[in-house]
Amino acid sequence: MAQTKMAALIGQLPASGLEKIGRNLGRVAYWLDIRHRRIVRQNIAFIYPEWDPRQRRRLAKRIFQHFGIVFLEILQAPFLSRTKLVERVYVEGQDILIKAMDHPRGCLIYSAHLGNWELGLLGLSARLNRSSMTVAKPIKWKLAHKWLTTLRSRFGNQVFFKDGAMPWMMRTLREGQTLTILIDQGVRRKEAVDVIFFGKQTLATPAAALLALRCRMPVVPIFCVRDARGKYHLRILPPMVYQRTASLRHDIQAYTQLLMDTLEDAIRDDPEQWFWFHKRWKRTYPELYPEYQVIRKRKRQKKGIE
Repeated sequence: MAQTKMAALIGQLPASGLEKIGRNLGRVAYWLDIRHRRIVRQNIAFIYPEWDPRQRRRLAKRIFQHFGIVFLEILQAPFLSRTKLVERVYVEGQDILIKAMDHPRGCLIYSAHLGNWELGLLGLSARLNRSSMTVAKPIKWKLAHKWLTTLRSRFGNQVFFKDGAMPWMMRTLREGQTLTILIDQGVRRKEAVDVIFFGKQTLATPAAALLALRCRMPVVPIFCVRDARGKYHLRILPPMVYQRTASLRHDIQAYTQLLMDTLEDAIRDDPEQWFWFHKRWKRTYPELYPEYQVIRKRKRQKKGIE
């Protein structure tokens, strides 16, 4: 009950007040959340080795502040009307997406955990009055899982969960519907292809590329980032173009690399708005996260592997 009342109170905050509180929340989290602060700074130092410690620390603080705002915005989103959501998100390239969504073989939207992806996609559905299917990873905390699933399901949207989702994803596209997927997080090696991301070798999901090659529908990159005025700017880029070869294996890897290159370009434009909190390179550079190595070793010992 107390959580509901708090969320309702947040729902009444004006955007300017929410932004101010969110930044302060992020500042506090930066000093208290030692674990995630360490991960963020490890990632930044890995990707920007030429930066001095002051530059890295400044970016890390801005990242926490941004996601303090995003956290409150997600809490507020269920209380925003369709009109308010449309006002929060400015859309550039709307005609590109409408044309892609009208394709008889459906449309695949792909993006990253950049800006406020939840608010962007929700605002887009509110503006276009069109629903989509979203592929998501289940959240262990049941309350947060229920909250986000309900939020993502507004305006007729539906949510699939990753395990066993491929048949549903293909069916969605073959029925001419729209599918949304975020592809910037790491995946297990047996489910991945090798790519270069920020100049470093890593693993990425081939799901988007595989769907595009099999279903032959438009693949549209979309990114929703906060601008200097505190408004969200949702950029819709032209559909990706890829020339197929005789090798499906090669095409899946090359197409995935093309998609990841587009994500990287968008993240480099607004690095403080990307979700640096996960161990993105842990499977290809495990030494980057020494504490992960310790945990991994303990798990292996429990399983009797070592």
